[in-house]
This record gives sequence, C-alpha cells and structure tokens, in this order.
Amino acid sequence: MLKLLRQMKKWKLASLSLIILVTTFFIYHQFGNSMSRADEAKFLIGQLNTVLDAAEQYSHDNGSLPPITSDTDTKFGYLNINHLIENPGISTWQGPYLAFDDTWIGGDQYIDHPDYIATQLLLKEKGSQWVRGSSETGCNASSPVCSLAACIWLVPTKVARDINQIVDGDTSIESSDATGKIRYDNTFGGALVCMIGDDYPMPSTQPN
Repeated sequence: MLKLLRQMKKWKLASLSLIILVTTFFIYHQFGNSMSRADEAKFLIGQLNTVLDAAEQYSHDNGSLPPITSDTDTKFGYLNINHLIENPGISTWQGPYLAFDDTWIGGDQYIDHPDYIATQLLLKEKGSQWVRGSSETGCNASSPVCSLAACIWLVPTKVARDINQIVDGDTSIESSDATGKIRYDNTFGGALVCMIGDDYPMPSTQPN
C-alpha cells in the first residue's frame, strides 16, 4: 500500500511538471519568441544536428551508442539519452556531450531542451515508417540495419512542416509524416519533430 501511494505521488508530481512545462512553452512562443517561422525552422534543424553529432561523438569515445532504456519497451527503440550529459560509470566517457539539463522525474528517454520541452534519441530499423518513439519499429538484435534519430518537442506544427520541406522537400500539410529524413507528429499543443541521422549497430551492454 505504501509503495502504491509513493508511485501515485511520483506520477502526480510528474504530471504537474509536464503541465508546467507545456504552460511555459505556450507563454514563451506567444510572448517571448521573436524568431520568424523560417528562422525557427533553421534553428531547430541545427539543434537536431547538434544532438546527432553529440551521439556520434559519444559512440566514437565509448565504442557504442547509449543503451536502450531499461524502463521502456525495447520494441520502441528509446536510447538512454541521459548518458550524453551524465557519466554512467564508463572510463572512456569524455562528456558532457550536450549542454542540456535533465530535470525529468523518472524515465531515461528524455532530457530537457533549453528552448522547448524535451529531447530524445531513438534507434529505429532503417527504412521503417514511424512518427514517434512509441511506434513499434525499434532496432533489435535481428534488425539488418539501425538508424539513429534525434527528436525535440513541443515544436509549433507549422515549423515542423517547414523543417520537413527544407530537409525533405515535402510540402505536405498533413498532421504527421512517417517517411523521409524528417518525421513529425502533431500532438497536444504542438508537434514532435525528429531527424534521422547515420546508421549504427545495436548498442553494446552498458550501465543503464
């Protein structure tokens, strides 16, 4: 009973944190964001590339990408992005690889983003169709090739479409796109936008 109460308290706190983050996002983009849509799209492309570059450097230093998270289903392909900003106990670690914080309560699939709500790393089967981490297309031991993807949310949906047009040349105004180098999905208050990077093997076993 005590354990259940603790879990309920933890999830209530996590829900409150998410509400605060979403509210802050709306306030920022309504009153504090002076960038044009075109400039914001270019800025986000740079940010997505920064996350991919950080993961590449991590892999170069430590011989592998961060591991699949231990607190999510492996079929989704969420990587433990915390390893980019905190040493998990690896002697070859030379980070932090990203100048981001992690104030998320529970869950290794997210870290903060300085201007948006969260940042993620995914490892998906190459060529698979998906629009978010929770698509069951995660890389596994039998996957022929795996593709790394960096994701940021919440992003204004129109900006996500602009990013899709700049990178993939896709002028679609649909609420999501499951193909190409850019993947996005409209959700409450904005969109999740992801950029696919290089191909990698499955991560080796590391502390989680």
